[in-house]
Order: sequence, then C-alpha cells, then structure tokens
Amino acid sequence: MNEVISRLLVEHRNLGMLVGLLDRFPANRNDPTLDEITLLADVFSYLTSFPDLGHHPVEDRIVASLRARNALLADIGDEIERQHHVLARQGADLMRDLESAAREESTSWPAVAGNARLYAERLRHNMAVEELALFPVAEEVLGDAEWNAIATALPRQMPADPLFVSQTEQRFADLRRVIATEAGCDCFQNPEADE
Repeated sequence: MNEVISRLLVEHRNLGMLVGLLDRFPANRNDPTLDEITLLADVFSYLTSFPDLGHHPVEDRIVASLRARNALLADIGDEIERQHHVLARQGADLMRDLESAAREESTSWPAVAGNARLYAERLRHNMAVEELALFPVAEEVLGDAEWNAIATALPRQMPADPLFVSQTEQRFADLRRVIATEAGCDCFQNPEADE
C-alpha cells in the first residue's frame, strides 16, 4: 500500500475513535460538567487544527491529481472537496457555539450537542467516501511522479498529528488518554508505534 494512503488510513482510524467521543456527548442536558465542556473544547480544538489544516489538504491534492488524469468522477471529487469545506466551517462554528454556551449567551447546550453529533456523522461519512471511492482509485491510477509530488508537499501540508505523537500539548495528551480509556485499551501508550 502506498505510504501516503497508509498514513491517511491510520489517521482515519484515529479520527474514528475521536468521533466516538462526540457520539456520547449528552444531547439533552442543559448543564454539562466542566470536564465535559473541556473535553468537547479539546476535541474541536484538535479537529479544527489538524484534520482541516493537515489531513484534508492532502486528500484534496489526491483529488486534484486524479482529476488531472481524468481518473475520478467529477461528482466524487466535488463531493469530497465540499465535505472538507463543510467540516471546516462547521468545526469553526462549533468552537464559537461552544464558547457561547459556556458563557450562557445565545447558544444552548442541547444545540451544541446536536450539532457536534451532526459533525461526527459528516466526518464519518467523509472518511467512508474517501476509503471507498478515492483511495482505491488513487492506489490504482497514480504513478510514482504523482505520489512524489504529493509527498513533497507533506512536510508543509501534513504536519505530525498532534493527538497521536508522544511530544504534544498537554490537552492533546489528556484527550488521547480519554480515547484510550473509552476504548478500553492501552492502545495509545506509545502513540508513534503505528507510524
């Protein structure tokens, strides 16, 4: 398997575990605990700082490379790019709404929780589309020159995932521990083992 695709798939697995936390955020509560608020803020801080800036741009480069070779249906490429745009906008909106709810301003906690669940479902759907319709075509069609062009951009466009590297901000290390606890495993004791 291609190294770029392999890394994207590992990140999808990690994102899937993180999305599972959003599914469990209580939708009908008006008084979340400080721990719940902190967890949700950390999740969306991560989602708006890594996938939007480091993960999705690489997938967009793959789409562009396939389009240049006329090897991807326009609808699929358009859909993936649209999904990335919607996820970026919704993630930023959720950060704003989370702050508003925490300050007891104009957004309610049930609205934030519902929107967080919708975001989780959209991200899950985006990953499924990529794994079913983008990655297999890219593996089959793109040659060494295209992969080299994509890989050349990686240091700038695909920084290390701050949630799953050993040297990271404390909030991301704490979030990694929450995910491991929720998953019932010691799967992130050595976060760089999968790389």
